[in-house]
Amino acid sequence: MSIAIVLVAVVLIGGIVVVAMGRGGELSRDTGDEPSAADFESWADVAAYRPPAALLGYHAGVTERALQLISRSIAERDAEIAWLRGRLHELQPEGERERGHLVDPVGRSADDA
Repeated sequence: MSIAIVLVAVVLIGGIVVVAMGRGGELSRDTGDEPSAADFESWADVAAYRPPAALLGYHAGVTERALQLISRSIAERDAEIAWLRGRLHELQPEGERERGHLVDPVGRSADDA
């Protein structure tokens, strides 16, 4: 009798584990494929991203892929910002902008002149 109770408990626990992993049929959550670069177009996409769950924590491969895509997106945007700042610096008049004021090559503020 006690063997039957233990066997039923093992089967129940096994069923719970299978359902928790998302393989319980209609109760499973469709996580889709791995994330793509199009999934992280804006900061809101990154904030809303939830990696797919696994038995213990998150699915490591998919989460790693998502983090790589997010870091690549940030690096590309940083490069674009640096390029735009360089172009802006090239297009400025003879003086440079210092704290919002145009400074002539002598060092006096154009506002003081």
